[in-house]
Amino acid sequence: MKLINRAIPAVIFPILFFICGCNESAKVSDSQDLEMKSARLRWGAFFGSPFGMKYTNPDYMGTHKSQGGAGEINGLLYTCKGGFIDVGHVREAADRTAYVKGIIFKSLMENKTDVSFQVIEPSQYWLTISYPSNWNRYSQAEKESIANELSIEAGQFIGHQSMIWHEIITWYGFASTGVFSDQISSFSWEDPYSDVMGTYLGAAALRDMGQNYDEAVARLLNEELKELDVQPASVCKQAVKQIRGLWYTGGGYFFVHMRMRNFDVGYDDGMLAPVRVPGICSDCEAKLYPAPKLESLWRYGFGMTIELDPRILQKDKIYDAINLEHNKRIQLRTDFARVVEQIRNDKEILAMENETKTKIANEKYKQR
Repeated sequence: MKLINRAIPAVIFPILFFICGCNESAKVSDSQDLEMKSARLRWGAFFGSPFGMKYTNPDYMGTHKSQGGAGEINGLLYTCKGGFIDVGHVREAADRTAYVKGIIFKSLMENKTDVSFQVIEPSQYWLTISYPSNWNRYSQAEKESIANELSIEAGQFIGHQSMIWHEIITWYGFASTGVFSDQISSFSWEDPYSDVMGTYLGAAALRDMGQNYDEAVARLLNEELKELDVQPASVCKQAVKQIRGLWYTGGGYFFVHMRMRNFDVGYDDGMLAPVRVPGICSDCEAKLYPAPKLESLWRYGFGMTIELDPRILQKDKIYDAINLEHNKRIQLRTDFARVVEQIRNDKEILAMENETKTKIANEKYKQR
């Protein structure tokens, strides 16, 4: 997850790292038997960071460490088919998928109907599961096979929704570390695409029978970046230079003004498209990702309702935005889309986007 609080003074960074790294470790065996204790925060790329942007060498991505520890290489990349990629977001989205998968798999095997958990943020997810009438007629092996596939699908869906929830709550001022608000990078142009990409990598890693989860994610990440035509760090720097003053202005954390946001999280047409920089290898066709869905669940005769209790200080603002009664839980399937639409239609956001589009058009005209 992108911690906008990367601007936190270096003196307290080790303390925060210790808290996040130790409490959010993950126990990993192989991809099929994965059961994480928790998903883990990542320190991702951050436009306007006072410490500068970290550009990643695509030829050396390091390993994947769902348990934490040295070896991961995160930062910002640029791809021809997917625009900017925040590697930290990709890794975290994959681990959220795996974490939720483990919870749901165990719940299905134990015939639980009510399940509750958190995914990094303090918000509580509440699942109500209904089972098909013939569920207990299946053999243990059949149950495991079905539960595995259903839990991967549900893990990816909820993992993706949890990343959208992170964007929502940071828009309203939530601070991931409790110090500075993350609002500056909420719905930034690279986040939604990096998030959904990560959930697909996580789901694919969970289905991989030949490698353990971390090894599978590391391999799949490199393969997917090649598919997206990842570029050297020099091209990423060029892309950032080209959007500076157009998509965002200012320098350090407190002085950055974001003029471009990305609200494409799959609610409009079921697909997530990248935001690419004009003129940077943009002649190739963009790769779109379908928004994760719950299809196998219904096909096997299961039912699932997913609710959320925010448990954050920003709850009232979010509820007021969609006129939701404060004693009710948020419905992921309907309320998330309503909140995102409210944010997207904010007059200030619309004005900035129109101004930015005009500036981009003028820049293109000058280059003719």
